[in-house]
Amino acid sequence: MLPMLGPKLNYDIIGALAISTVAFLSGPAVKYAWQSHRRRLEGYTEVDEDGNLYKDDDGIATEDSIRAYSDTRPRVAVLLGVILGLGTSVAANVVRLVENGSSNVVPGVTDWAETLCWVFLCLQYACLPKKHHHNTKFRITLVGSVSAILTAACVALRHGYEALERLTDPAAAPRSRVLALLYLGQFLLAIATLTAFSSFQLRPDVYHNMGLVDQQYTLSLLSRLSFTWNRGIFGIAEERDMTIDDIPNLDYSTRSENVKSRFLENRTEEPLWRQLIRMYAAEIVLQWVLTLVISFLSLLPQLLLYGFLADLERGHKGTSSDPSLFIMVFGLLFCQVLQVGFNNWLKWVTASRLEIPLESLLQSMVFSKALNQYETATPGLNHSNDKYQQETKKESDSKQSIINHMRLDSERVTMFCSYNTNLPLAVFKFIFAGGFAVHLMGWLPMLCGFSAAVIMVPISTSVSRKLAQLNRELMTSRDGKAHLLTEALQGMRQIRYAALEHTWEKKIMESRSEELRQFWKSALWQCLTTLLMNLGPVFLASAAFGMYVWQNGTHIRPSVIFTSLGLFDQLEEAVSLLPTLQVSMLEAWTSIERLEKYFRQPDKDVIIEPANVIELENATVSWPTIKDDNARTPSRGHHPEARSVLRNATLRFPLGGLSVITGKTGSGKSLLLAALLGEVNLLDGIIRMPVPQQQTDDASRDAWIVPGRTAFVSQIPWIESGSVRDNILFGLRFVEGRYRKVLAACDLEKDLAVLAHGDDAQVGPKGVTLSGGQRWRIALARALYSEASILVLDDVLSAVDAHVGQLIVDRALTGELARGRTIILATHHAELVLPHARYVVRLKGGEVEAAEELSPLSDVSEVAGTAGPACLDQDGPSAAQAGYALSGPTDGLSSRLDQQFLVQNQARPEEEKRETGRVKWKVYMAYYGASGGILPWLLAVFLVVFSHGMTVARNWSLKELSRHSTENIPFALFTTQTTASLGFWYPKQVVTDTDDDDGINGVVFWLLVYIGIELGSSVVELLRVVAFYYIGFGASKALFQRMTHAILRAPLHWIDTVPAGRVINRFTSDIFTLDKQLAPYLSNAIKASLFLLVIIAASVTVSVYIIIFGSILLLLYIRLAHEFILVARQVKRINSVSHSPIYDQFSSVLSGLSTIRAFGRTNDYMSRMYQLIDNGAKATWALELSNRWMTFRMGVVGALFVSIVATAVSLREVNAAMAGFSLAFALRYTNALTSLLQAMTAVELGFNACERVLEYAEIEAEPEGGEDPPAAWPAEGRIEVKELTVRYAKNLPPVLNGLNFTVGAGERVGIVGRTGAGKSTLAAVLFRLLENVEGTILIDGIDVSKLKLSQLRSRLAIIPQDPFLFSGTLRSNLDIEDVLEDRELFEALKRVHLIEEQFLMPSIPMLIVTPSASSSRSASTLSTLGSRHPSSSSIRSSNPGPNELRSEPRPNPIPPVLPRSNVPLPVADPSNPFSNLSLPINAGGLNLSQGQRQLVCLARAMLRRPKIIVLDEATSAVDRATDTIIQESLRETFAATGCTVLVIAHRLSTVADFDRVMVLDGGRVKEIGAPRELLIRGMRKDKENGSRRQNRDSKKNEGGLEDGVAGAFWELVKKSAEKEKLIEMILGEEKDGIMRRFLSDNKGKQREE
Repeated sequence: MLPMLGPKLNYDIIGALAISTVAFLSGPAVKYAWQSHRRRLEGYTEVDEDGNLYKDDDGIATEDSIRAYSDTRPRVAVLLGVILGLGTSVAANVVRLVENGSSNVVPGVTDWAETLCWVFLCLQYACLPKKHHHNTKFRITLVGSVSAILTAACVALRHGYEALERLTDPAAAPRSRVLALLYLGQFLLAIATLTAFSSFQLRPDVYHNMGLVDQQYTLSLLSRLSFTWNRGIFGIAEERDMTIDDIPNLDYSTRSENVKSRFLENRTEEPLWRQLIRMYAAEIVLQWVLTLVISFLSLLPQLLLYGFLADLERGHKGTSSDPSLFIMVFGLLFCQVLQVGFNNWLKWVTASRLEIPLESLLQSMVFSKALNQYETATPGLNHSNDKYQQETKKESDSKQSIINHMRLDSERVTMFCSYNTNLPLAVFKFIFAGGFAVHLMGWLPMLCGFSAAVIMVPISTSVSRKLAQLNRELMTSRDGKAHLLTEALQGMRQIRYAALEHTWEKKIMESRSEELRQFWKSALWQCLTTLLMNLGPVFLASAAFGMYVWQNGTHIRPSVIFTSLGLFDQLEEAVSLLPTLQVSMLEAWTSIERLEKYFRQPDKDVIIEPANVIELENATVSWPTIKDDNARTPSRGHHPEARSVLRNATLRFPLGGLSVITGKTGSGKSLLLAALLGEVNLLDGIIRMPVPQQQTDDASRDAWIVPGRTAFVSQIPWIESGSVRDNILFGLRFVEGRYRKVLAACDLEKDLAVLAHGDDAQVGPKGVTLSGGQRWRIALARALYSEASILVLDDVLSAVDAHVGQLIVDRALTGELARGRTIILATHHAELVLPHARYVVRLKGGEVEAAEELSPLSDVSEVAGTAGPACLDQDGPSAAQAGYALSGPTDGLSSRLDQQFLVQNQARPEEEKRETGRVKWKVYMAYYGASGGILPWLLAVFLVVFSHGMTVARNWSLKELSRHSTENIPFALFTTQTTASLGFWYPKQVVTDTDDDDGINGVVFWLLVYIGIELGSSVVELLRVVAFYYIGFGASKALFQRMTHAILRAPLHWIDTVPAGRVINRFTSDIFTLDKQLAPYLSNAIKASLFLLVIIAASVTVSVYIIIFGSILLLLYIRLAHEFILVARQVKRINSVSHSPIYDQFSSVLSGLSTIRAFGRTNDYMSRMYQLIDNGAKATWALELSNRWMTFRMGVVGALFVSIVATAVSLREVNAAMAGFSLAFALRYTNALTSLLQAMTAVELGFNACERVLEYAEIEAEPEGGEDPPAAWPAEGRIEVKELTVRYAKNLPPVLNGLNFTVGAGERVGIVGRTGAGKSTLAAVLFRLLENVEGTILIDGIDVSKLKLSQLRSRLAIIPQDPFLFSGTLRSNLDIEDVLEDRELFEALKRVHLIEEQFLMPSIPMLIVTPSASSSRSASTLSTLGSRHPSSSSIRSSNPGPNELRSEPRPNPIPPVLPRSNVPLPVADPSNPFSNLSLPINAGGLNLSQGQRQLVCLARAMLRRPKIIVLDEATSAVDRATDTIIQESLRETFAATGCTVLVIAHRLSTVADFDRVMVLDGGRVKEIGAPRELLIRGMRKDKENGSRRQNRDSKKNEGGLEDGVAGAFWELVKKSAEKEKLIEMILGEEKDGIMRRFLSDNKGKQREE
């Protein structure tokens, strides 16, 4: 070994190595200088000689950043350092020569080694390139830094001990002290030169996407080593609240797009985990190398401690004769600083080069995979009920658990990157610490120890397998919870309307309880695993110490005991890392298997063959289905269920013309359109479509339309969050002329005019703040504005009235914007477009019934004859044609409410709220209250205190053990094993036998105490962890329940304006923090704070002066902690909210995937997702960097504390046992201090999640109090409205103003009016979605404002225009409470014509149970299929007042009841899926068409048998023939039960035969009465006033309804596109006579004009 070679030889070898290495390192600098000089001589000039431009992969430097870049200061510092260093070195050599009195002026070369090193450093400085040669200059400065390190090492190794000895020797001569100071000066100047070389900045600041790029590779090496390049955000955090834009952007290699590209370039068919390991092999190797260095460095303090205590055993103190104690103190400081540095760099490399890029990679891969899959996959039908549930679960997985793939699975895989180093760390520590322990104690004690520890391995392995199984079950439970939460948010309107909040809260909490049950089992087994792992080191230490004591008796030294204790602590730490590694590995393995399964799912097949035609040749297609893992796309010739297949279609759509697809509901229209888009499974045949031309810059292209490009408007129009304009432009440049034409063609100008911010108004997520008609027309406007030459439109006319529909046909489908385009339209309202069509296709039962070419403007009646009753009905009015546009946009029940709320409050989407400043005290108290009160906390804190007490007792027992073994021993005794380990440091001593019985008894006693304490500590630690898990689970469950309860009862405008991704983020990410992390964070914080007190108390036993230095360090600690927490708090909050946009975007894209693909915008959305992922990644990056900044500085503070304690020990008379006791604690100060700050920070940041949960748990919810109505209420269904006034907000004008009217029991009343009239507001007030300011609403004499909301809404019913079905089966959607029999469900399905008449053979009666079943007048009633109640459209001759509706209650016939036992059950019809009540329904009912969903909702409303029902254009998506039959069926059903029906009508034909019609305008009742009466009244007033005045007044009022000039209802009829048909419907046979009597004079006047 080097110390054994002799001082002089060591001196020369070190000098020679330093000279040769520094000279070698100077080569690159000299080479560069020579090449630059040669190029200048040859006349070559480098590009950008002046340094005015800098660009690399990370970004581009701006002019300002280039001007700000300077290297003047480090150049001057290096120059001063090398000159002063060279001078000091020469002076030291001269003084040394003089002191030696040597006449030899020129000594040997190695004697001038330091001087030559300084000369080479001067040469390196002279060769530094110019300022703007950034990369070359930085490489040379790195060389200079290494050379400075070698120079400092040379001075320290050759002259350090000598200089220390000269300075501490009071008898040393002045010349000797001068020489020592010169040596010390050389060392300090070498460090200063190192610092100066390390201060050169690599490059100027560069920018990417208008933002500063992270400065890790911009600033100096010194800033990188000390983690100070993020100081910019510290300054911002002190000045103001930070935003995501304040955090620098990621560098090139970390951006998600580049990471994904690198992965795909090397992708193979290997398992995913192998591909990831291969991709990150270099980073993993670097991790393990750093782990090796850290393991070695962690051993050095124990080596120094051993030497330190051994010197104390010999009675040495730090004097001039032996300054070795001081050297060891410096060694401790140096080793600990190095260990801190390498530890932090290991964590930073793990975070920045593994965790962050890997999570970005997995998230981008999940999103990219979703973009390539089918949007809608429907489960099969002909299976058992269990199979249905399995298929529905698969659908749930494909749609809902995707959130877990994006967040939880990717996070758990990346978390393993932090823990994978535990394995090499444990191995290396076993090798180093175990090897040193063998040298200290001998091989036999350590062999016994390891043998005892190995006993736990098989037990731990068995337990770990169980833990892995529990983790898989836990993930399954989480998937189920995520599915329920997502579905509840999507169907919140239906939940609210039907008062299902309690039902859904129960379902969600049951799922949550199952998740927590699995979580609790997993936590207990994890605790058991940890206990078993921790018992291993306990057995090791106990067995080793026992054997050592048995071998050596009382000859046991403190140096061996406390050094071994430190080594055993390291071995225990190594073993304790293994359970964490095991748990993390099992979780990561489960997640990576889930990701692997997801990534290996088949992508959407390319089924379109490029051609110049649009045709299907004998094509059989089906909706894609959820398949098992090994299942593939159905092979050709294999035809699945009939309902989801379009068979043998041979069609050829003409280019450049309008084609129309018609057919009954469920006939396959949407499936045919999906086939043209390639969104189906092609089972047989060929589909040909034009291919889009190569995309060019749209700014340089002459023609707007791109041949072959496609646009799509889906049956459920897809609208994304953003402005109206953004949705229409859809990424294209704004061309004002074209934009205005599109708005006019879609009749959107009026809609935008009423919005406060026009087309900049925000539409909210999924367009929820728009009415159905507005969503459809904006989606149509997007298609018209696009560059597509092929427009595929799915029933865009169903949500608009005939007037607007005709306008759309004239301007959008056949006007200027449609010129040269191929338009393929599926519709139920073919009569509007057939005059312009060139091709018509009629579908029936999944087959093409007819297809023929037409000549434009052909005779409509002729075409109608071929179209059949599914398209046209000559006997009755068209649902789309029968009335005037009462409200340009159609109004949903609460969309108008939401729209007004949005318009009045914001123009831009509201960013997710985040708190500022410290976490409020109320958050901590709320968590405390939710966790169960004081008793669990007292128990948990007691266990923490008791655990620390046992730790102190353990060390004290070892102190007493060593004290008993060294009493009455005059000098230090070493075992042979001890002397063999470090024989070159200390001479071997003679072992004397001084054993006595008292010593042996004392040693054995304290050894047994130590073993008992160790075993007890393991048990107490287990109880501590379980106690905090219990606290955490209790708090998490309570807070989850509070948040669930609040959100299920939040106002609808809150639900509509808050993106679902934000809510899901609270339920997943934040709740996960509460479940698994916050309680351990609290436990660690309490444990670390108490342990720090224990360490300080143990250190004070050496010297009370340590308190002074400790206080100084504590002040420094507080300052650093304050700076860190100020930044970390804000960055953590930004990090928390930065993930919500990812979920929002993902959810939005999944719901509109077919639209995005049709428009060819998948790449744009992928780029947008890259940006969102990078935003989340850079927030994580900033948080991790802040952690490293803090832990590095805390580690240095801890190293200083250890050095102070060691110095105090070396200067005072302290025995080795007490010194070992105090130093054993002091060595853990660094970790304790860092752990405390990390734990405190983690607690505050963890409570940020609690704060976010409480924010949503405390949102203003709808009132839950009130009175309970009578059990039979409402028995009649009579509605009285008195002086009703409603405002959306206190500062806004009333939307309903003084309404007074009465609706009699059993009345059918239509509510009509223009946009903003208050129709939907009235319905909202009826359901108390809005509270009235003044007035009352009485139902059967009871004020609804005093009732409980749940009771009110459960007694009423509404059928919305946009229905929502919950995942499950057809039965579960029809009978939510599972109380009805199958025969009743089938009867309801028959009445809405989802099953045919002949299906129920014989006729099956339907049991009608009214809400007033307990009353005397409303017992169970039965309405048979064949019964026909007298038409409810008969008009009464009564003449009510102008503001009141009066009618007598309808009779409620009670037909005979057929005994249920005699009713035969129906036989399933394999051709009709609705004949099976176990038909699986996906979330939202997306596996059914829009019309089918509406019909199921109608059937559900029938089964509820309400006394009051509100219909909001409930059959708009149903074909006319079916609609006509359904309307008649509804009249019979509701008439049989005496049901009061309110219809919000967008088409006058809907209410033309109603009992009463109420016309609203400006929030007031303009006119109410029977349609016949209102019509005649209007005609009479029209005749009296004359057409001239009428026209003038109409223009004056800009289309408003003026009472007293002409009847409001008559005004609407006159402006209707179907005026004549409406008059005929209302007046019947009296039409001609009445028209002649009232209108003859008016017509004459009009002709004269």
